[in-house]
Amino acid sequence: MSVAAPSKSQILNLYRRYLRTSQSFSSYNFRTYFLRRSRDMFRATLLPSEQAAQSSPFSKQGATTAKVSPSTLLSPETLRQPAGADQSISAASLTDQEKLSQFYQTALEDLKVLQRSALMNRLYEGEKLVVEKPRLIVGGGGAGQEASVGGGGQPVSGPQSSGGAPPSS
Repeated sequence: MSVAAPSKSQILNLYRRYLRTSQSFSSYNFRTYFLRRSRDMFRATLLPSEQAAQSSPFSKQGATTAKVSPSTLLSPETLRQPAGADQSISAASLTDQEKLSQFYQTALEDLKVLQRSALMNRLYEGEKLVVEKPRLIVGGGGAGQEASVGGGGQPVSGPQSSGGAPPSS
């Protein structure tokens, strides 16, 4: 069975599309999950095993990147042939090109699902979370550094109030 392996540019394009689609989720939790999952999936599949075993800078779960694969490749031990044949072939008997081609085709199918999911998530968008709304924090009137002149929303110049320490001479 001769399968044409995808080129490096096709795989990079697919990776960019995964990241772009993951970034398009309106919900913060879904967006960060799918970004992490996409990075980990491509890292675990395409990098050499010694590099893929190192910690992912985007995953906070543990010291190693877990093997993540598209939903139809959850079991690397047996892969079903797409023609609907009853035979299953072992992953060890596949060549690298066939594995890469199988990964690419499955990732394309999963990308379509991810794109539909992102669209539905944008259609039924909820409120933004607190971590998504950066705001200027104004000091709250304590006696600390934020309550001094120029800090915590106090005026930068002007006369001091009559309360507090007497003006120095």
